[in-house]
Amino acid sequence: MHNYEFSTTALRETYRPFVRGIAATMAAYLAAPTLVHPLELVTAEACANVVRHAYPQGQPGPVRVRLTVNPRVDMALAVTDWGRGCAACPLPPAVGAPEATSGRGLRIITCLCDAVTGETGPDGNTLHLQLAIPEEQWRTSNLTITETSLLRR
Repeated sequence: MHNYEFSTTALRETYRPFVRGIAATMAAYLAAPTLVHPLELVTAEACANVVRHAYPQGQPGPVRVRLTVNPRVDMALAVTDWGRGCAACPLPPAVGAPEATSGRGLRIITCLCDAVTGETGPDGNTLHLQLAIPEEQWRTSNLTITETSLLRR
C-alpha cells in the first residue's frame, strides 16, 4: 500500500493543476495512460465541488486529497475540506432535467466509483471514493515512486 497527501487552496485557478499532479501519481501505477482518465475525472469533480460549495464566495479555504494505492487491487481517495459541509450543498435537479446547469458532479462520481461515502466532523468534511482496478491494468514492474520522480514529469 502506498499513501500520498496533496493540499492546496480551493480556488478555480489552483484546483485543475492540483488535480493534474494527483493524476500523474495515479498514472505512474497504471499500464495504459488512458486508464487514468476516469480517476482524474472523479478527482476533478470532487475538488470542483469543494471550490464551488465548501467555502463562502470570495473566502477560499484548504482542500486536501489523500490517495491510497493498493497495487493490483484499487485506488482510494479522501477529499477533505473544512467548509460548510454537505448539508449546505443544494440537491442536484432530477436526473435528466433539461434546465440543470450544475449538480452532475456527484452523479459522475457515483457512476465511476465502486464506493462513495461522506462524513462531516471535527476533522473536516470528507468524501471517500474507492475505485477497483483489475489486476491486468496495473504496471507489472514493482514501482518506487518518489516525490523527486514526480517532479520530473
